[in-house]
Amino acid sequence: MRYTWFQILWFFFLYGFLGWCTEVAFQAIRQGKFVNRGFVNGPICSIYGFGVLSVLLVLEPLKDNLLILFLGSVVFTSVLEFLTGWVLEKLFHDKWWDYTNRPLNIKGYICLEFSLAWGVACVVVVDLIHPLIVKLVNLVPMTLGWILLAVFGTAWVADHIVTIIEVCKLPKRLRAIQAIEDALTAVSDEIGENIYRGASGAKARGEELHADLAEKNAEFKQAMQEKAADRRQAAQERGEAYRQSLEARRAELLQKREALLGRRNYVHDRINKAFPALREGKTYGRAFTKLHDKFQERKNGSKD
Repeated sequence: MRYTWFQILWFFFLYGFLGWCTEVAFQAIRQGKFVNRGFVNGPICSIYGFGVLSVLLVLEPLKDNLLILFLGSVVFTSVLEFLTGWVLEKLFHDKWWDYTNRPLNIKGYICLEFSLAWGVACVVVVDLIHPLIVKLVNLVPMTLGWILLAVFGTAWVADHIVTIIEVCKLPKRLRAIQAIEDALTAVSDEIGENIYRGASGAKARGEELHADLAEKNAEFKQAMQEKAADRRQAAQERGEAYRQSLEARRAELLQKREALLGRRNYVHDRINKAFPALREGKTYGRAFTKLHDKFQERKNGSKD
């Protein structure tokens, strides 16, 4: 190989860190605040590390031909981004990022605009930045370098394990939130329907009584009015009891939702904040939005 394993591992972590810095800077410009981007919690975007490594190992020998280097970089980075987005959507049934509204996109995973930007970035990295990175890595003493790589590697693996475990729990939590939201909607609709049926029934019974009274003589009028009043009272009592049971069910659902949303999870909160496209997803979008709103509520509460 052109590089030793020592150099390759250092390249992966350095470019993963530089990629994370790039994402943080980009989001800071767009949103005006710090956003910890990337799949894991630490300051590493592995997709950048793997992407740049693939370009270096395959295309760097062709760097004298800028066109091949550029086109190859576009292809490598686009394939990597497409596969990553596809796998994440298969796991979560929602896109973690979505380029659907950008021109010349492929299923929202990649688009021409960003693919060309990755191509330009890789050309700059290979021609200008990488020679400096090679010199920097070569300055690292071998023993110290391996010790640091062991520390970085252990932290990287542990971070991925923790993140994957928590991410695997996330769909179950989202499904529970979504089920509660659907149940709350159904209960609210039923309460509204009950009120509507009660009002419509009272109106219909009043019209029916008016028609009957018009046909009956005076001696039955009082008796019919009392009977109608008794029916109305019984119907109101049944309706009120049913509404109270619905309100109790609604309160129970709200309590369960609050318990789910109130259970703090750093990984879930970070992913929700780092990938806002998830809040627009068709499968868990409403649940992600509820989690985000709760996160903002806690954040604003801590400031107060």
